[in-house]
Amino acid sequence: MLDVGAREWEIGCVVLISSPETIQEVLVSAVRALGARNGFASARLEAEILLAHTLKISRAYLLARLGDPIERADAAQFAGMVARRAQREPIAYIVGHQEFYGLDLLVDRRVLIPRPETEHVVEHALSALKRTPHAEPVIVDVGTGSGAIALAMAHKASRTRIIATDISPEALVVAQMNAARLNLSERVEFRKTDLLEGQTEPIDILTANLPYIPLEREAQLPREILEYEPRLATIAGLDGLSVIQRLLKQAPAHMARAGVMFLEISEEQGEAAKALAQALLPGVRVEVHRDLEELDRVMEVKMGG
Repeated sequence: MLDVGAREWEIGCVVLISSPETIQEVLVSAVRALGARNGFASARLEAEILLAHTLKISRAYLLARLGDPIERADAAQFAGMVARRAQREPIAYIVGHQEFYGLDLLVDRRVLIPRPETEHVVEHALSALKRTPHAEPVIVDVGTGSGAIALAMAHKASRTRIIATDISPEALVVAQMNAARLNLSERVEFRKTDLLEGQTEPIDILTANLPYIPLEREAQLPREILEYEPRLATIAGLDGLSVIQRLLKQAPAHMARAGVMFLEISEEQGEAAKALAQALLPGVRVEVHRDLEELDRVMEVKMGG
C-alpha cells in the first residue's frame, strides 16, 4: 500500500500536468519525492530510468529533450511508478526487465532479480566449458529463476545440452518467457524439480545461484529484498548453506567423473562453504573465486579432484 506522501505526489503530479509540465519539471518533482522521502543517493538516475521507460525512449534521448512538454497520460503513468519506487519496490520489477550478461530479461515478483555478481558464475562456467572434452557437454543450471545463467550460457555456448531446473513453477514460467523472447527455447530444456532430482544424464558443468542468506540476517535485508523478492530464492536455513548442502549431497550421483560445479555464495561464506564441500565430497578440489570487489563469490568444485 502506498503511503500518504506517495499518493499525494502522484495526485499532485497529475493535476499539475494540465499546465502542461516539461520533462525537466516532472523529473525535478520525482527526484524531490524520491530523495526527500527515502534518501536515495541515486534518485535522479532512478527518476530518469523510470521516465525513459514511460516514454519508451533511451535515457540519452530523454536528457536531450528536457525542455519538451509531457503528455498528461505519460505523467500520470510516471507518477505511479515513482510512487511505487518511493515504497522501495525494485526498479527492475517496476519496469519489468533487467539486463544480465548482455541479455534483456523479463522479471517480476515471481523471480529473483539477476545481479551483476552472478555474471561471475557464467564467466567461470564458460571458461570451464573450453576444457570439456565432450562433443556435446551437458550443462545443468539449478534453481534457474528467471533463466539468467542458463540463457546466458545458451547464448554464448553452442553445441551444448542445457537443462534448467527450478522447484517453483511460477519461476519456470518467467524463464520460459525469457527463452522464447530471446529465441533460445530450443537450446534450453526447463524442468520443474527439486535441485537434481530426476536428472539422469551425467553433468559436465553445473551452475547454481541458490538461496544463501542465513535466517538470522533476514530481518536486516533491505526492504527491496525483504518485501518484494521471493523468500524461497533468498533464505537458506541458519547458516545460509542448507540448500547448497543438499545439492552437494546429491552431486556424486549426477556429476560426470570430471564434472565441475560453480555455485554462487555470499561474501562471508567462502571458508565455510569450502569446508562443507570437502567434508561431503572427499577428494574433490575446491576453489573459491572472488568478484571485482575482492569478495568471495563463486565456489568451484571439481569432481575429478
